[in-house]
Amino acid sequence: MAWHSWIESYGYFGIMLSLMFPFLPSEVPLAYAGYLVHTTEFNLIVMLIVAVMSFVISQNIFFTIGRLGSDRLLKRIFRWFRISEAKMVRFQRQMDTRGRFILLLSPMWRMGFAIGAGLTGVSRLTFTIATTISFFVWSAFFIWGGKKLGHGMMGRHPEFHHYLPWIVGLIVFGAGYLYFRKKTLMKKQAVSKK
Repeated sequence: MAWHSWIESYGYFGIMLSLMFPFLPSEVPLAYAGYLVHTTEFNLIVMLIVAVMSFVISQNIFFTIGRLGSDRLLKRIFRWFRISEAKMVRFQRQMDTRGRFILLLSPMWRMGFAIGAGLTGVSRLTFTIATTISFFVWSAFFIWGGKKLGHGMMGRHPEFHHYLPWIVGLIVFGAGYLYFRKKTLMKKQAVSKK
């Protein structure tokens, strides 16, 4: 059964299942959930609460794995989900230099942030608060976007095509910014290693 069938068949429980397991980028089921909010009887507020709850539960599971997991279990998880140890070391350095505020970026790399936070000894309360805040904003953005996209696709918003260049422009700008930011950071790391 495909992930979108879970959502359609099981409703709110389906969205929870599709978001709890990190095999699919969270943006996809969140946007689809927003589309379903527009086209069916799903409630926007309830969908947002379910999405945030499922993220917080799954993140706390991975946080616990990072905190209590053995080296053998962590290596197996890193291999299954293609998490390099170099990325985890980089995350730990970011935690040391930027502090706990880095946890607010956890939607970008869900499982890695959760396991990394568990490894670095962040308190569960701090982690849960940061996760709740960041995933609330993340979920609200994508569910609302999916709802608006569904509204435009259903022909009820004929001027939707006026927004398309702005959306594409923002995506291109964001991708360019991330590319050049990563390139700059890699240059700084290369200079600091010398």
